[in-house]
Amino acid sequence: MATATNSSTNGEGTGVGWWRRLRISPKYIPMALLTLVACAFAIGNPNFISPYNINTILVYAAPLLMVALGQMCAILVGGIDLSVGGMISFISCLFVVMVPRIGAWAYLLCLIVGVVLGTINGLVLTRVRIPSFIATLGTGGILASMSMLLAPVPVNVPASHQGLLVVVTGSYLGIDNSLYVGAAVFLLFYVILRFLPQGRQLFYVGSNIRMAWTSGVNEARIRTLAFLLSGLGSALAALALSASQFGSNPYLGTPFVLASIATVVVGGTALTGGAGGPFNTLFGALMMSMLQNGMNVVGVDQYFQQSILGLMIIICVGLTFDRSKTPVIK
Repeated sequence: MATATNSSTNGEGTGVGWWRRLRISPKYIPMALLTLVACAFAIGNPNFISPYNINTILVYAAPLLMVALGQMCAILVGGIDLSVGGMISFISCLFVVMVPRIGAWAYLLCLIVGVVLGTINGLVLTRVRIPSFIATLGTGGILASMSMLLAPVPVNVPASHQGLLVVVTGSYLGIDNSLYVGAAVFLLFYVILRFLPQGRQLFYVGSNIRMAWTSGVNEARIRTLAFLLSGLGSALAALALSASQFGSNPYLGTPFVLASIATVVVGGTALTGGAGGPFNTLFGALMMSMLQNGMNVVGVDQYFQQSILGLMIIICVGLTFDRSKTPVIK
């Protein structure tokens, strides 16, 4: 009886215990899950692993990764950014409208706008002290309205200026430039979170904001930085999307609100903050892109795709979420 009691107490008799007995580190689960899903789709249709289709998956994942990396920063500090959709729509429309007027400077302008908008979100959270869910929901609505005022109808980059888009639309060594851009953005966020003190403090604030404050961390500044980085990620995604489509529309960013959150949590980053990272988000972006593409390749009825996608998200989160770092599930 004592043995059985101890086993149950230690978790060996629970559903979580078998993970511990197998000694599988949570950081390897997303990689294994990604491989398993890829094999399942490849069995369903061998064309899934063709070079053309793999390139399609990666190209779709690139802008999703950019916005999800920014969303990840907001989630790491225990917040959430619901303004990413409106921000992407506004910045992409701004970019298309400004390219004929200021040329390549439109890239820099849009990046600055994204950083400023992200900073405003952070200040509303930390200075006005409005919860991030409400604050970013409001700013997202404002930006969505501004994008419709800026471009009531879809707008296109004039043919005379489309050469400026080659940084995204071109290719080098047979690889789309958008993949290079996505890799560069990933490395940028990885360096910030891995090597900069402010980046490491995002995890501290998300894990225990009171403890971080008593340790001398300026929690208001760090949370503002998190939303600044979210704005930067949205701006980069907006530029990539509008350049790849040679235009924009006021609804371009709408699908990325829930998609970015799903990407972050599918990768294993905790919505409660403090646990996760860029590699988790990378696997999440690849998983989301693979699921969307794979269901089309194997011929899943479009009316069932959202149901299957929702089920897969629940399964992926259930397998990748590291409960050891989140004792209380809210």
